[in-house]
Amino acid sequence: MEIITTWGPLAITLCYTVVACVLGFSAKGRLDMNRVENWSSSGNTMGLIVMIFLTGAGNVSAYTFLGAPGWAFSKGVASLYVVVYLGFICYTSYLISPRVTRLALKNGYRTQAEGIGARFESKGLRMLCGIVGAVAVLGNSLVQIIGCGHILNVMSHGVIPMWLGELIILCAVAFYVYSSGLRAIGWTNVMQGVMMLILSLTVALFIMYTVLGSFSVGEAFSRLLTESPEHLTLPGAAGDFPPIFWTTSILISVVSFWPQFWVFAAGAKDEDTVRKQYTYVSLFYLVMVPMLIVGFICVFAFGNYDGEVDKVALTFCLEKLPWWMVGLLGAGILAAAQSSAEPQLHTPAFTFTHDVIAPAKNIPPEKEGKIQRKVFLVVVFAVAYPLALTNPAELVYILLVCYGFIGQLFPCMLGVFCWPRATKAGAIAGLTAGVIIVALFNFVWANPLYVHAGIWGLLVNFPVFIIVSLLTKPASEETLRKFFPDYIMDMLYEE
Repeated sequence: MEIITTWGPLAITLCYTVVACVLGFSAKGRLDMNRVENWSSSGNTMGLIVMIFLTGAGNVSAYTFLGAPGWAFSKGVASLYVVVYLGFICYTSYLISPRVTRLALKNGYRTQAEGIGARFESKGLRMLCGIVGAVAVLGNSLVQIIGCGHILNVMSHGVIPMWLGELIILCAVAFYVYSSGLRAIGWTNVMQGVMMLILSLTVALFIMYTVLGSFSVGEAFSRLLTESPEHLTLPGAAGDFPPIFWTTSILISVVSFWPQFWVFAAGAKDEDTVRKQYTYVSLFYLVMVPMLIVGFICVFAFGNYDGEVDKVALTFCLEKLPWWMVGLLGAGILAAAQSSAEPQLHTPAFTFTHDVIAPAKNIPPEKEGKIQRKVFLVVVFAVAYPLALTNPAELVYILLVCYGFIGQLFPCMLGVFCWPRATKAGAIAGLTAGVIIVALFNFVWANPLYVHAGIWGLLVNFPVFIIVSLLTKPASEETLRKFFPDYIMDMLYEE
């Protein structure tokens, strides 16, 4: 019996991974995955349910079960910024994603960089956006890969080291994403999303009843107020999350439209599906709240914990929950990590092939599909995995840095959908200036005046983008008519 209670949770967690591999491999059906549109966008076959879980489970990542409760434990209410920005992201995506779907169906723009490059008539800008987007998404994927390592390390009681745990899960993800592309991501995310919803609520209720003897959230926070009131106000228990950083972290997150969001929208059946997707997906994000509550409970129920912050919730649950529930929780956390790692590894491979290699070498679309699957393996094992081994920071901090870089594409997105007068020169100048500022204010002077580095980047990016655009020649009327309604173009070009 002792063997079962000790190793049963790990066995359940690994069994889930096997099921995900089988489901993901089966997802391709009869589609030829050597064709670029099938591997990258599923041939526009994804319906509403798959789209909801593709986005919801894709955004609810390892930081939901590891990083977010870890921050609730170490910093307090600062962790709630995640809940706020996810709500706003739904609104931003509701406005933008249907237009992306329209462009993909009408003109075949499968990636964010391709759409921006076509709008501004610039192969160079397309390649620059492809590089910035791919690097930012890859950075975000480290959160998931490191999270996978944490899960197997804790579940095996330290027998499986971090490097091996990360490698095991990456091999599994690489197997089915290489085989079935975006369809594998969509199918597995449905299963993973259902698991996350059920397990986060079940685990939180079980922990509350075990520690408090009731299911009262109010009692949990009353206890927290008594024992550690600094957890309930900013700048938080650690004193390093002042209100201005909290606010600007939300702001940069709201204006960040990730490259995988474009890929998701490009794979939808129609615009109406995408609108409904973002109407309902916000409900899915409630999955975060129970795990944040677990993190707050750990403050007074597990106050002697001195290990890595990102492991606090999982370690606490390992001590308090029945072995079979711990195994299911491990599978749920792994589901959260994998569901985000899949698109965050798929998209950089796709966009780097489609927007950097193919334009540079003039590779035709019929040959591009095979190349991007090979690039995917390179991205996973030669780039993402070695970077994850460095374990550069707490999971949420890695995420915040990535948001700063991806947010610099926002002015370009406005040029694609809102401002016909924006020019190639303005977009390149603004993006370059913004990325440089974000790099400096992350790695040289960290977030001056407690303002998020991404906001500093936009404060430089936007003026440069606007001024240079007004001083240079706009794109041709023929190009602009592909992106803007006829009534707007008729007014702009009336005699």
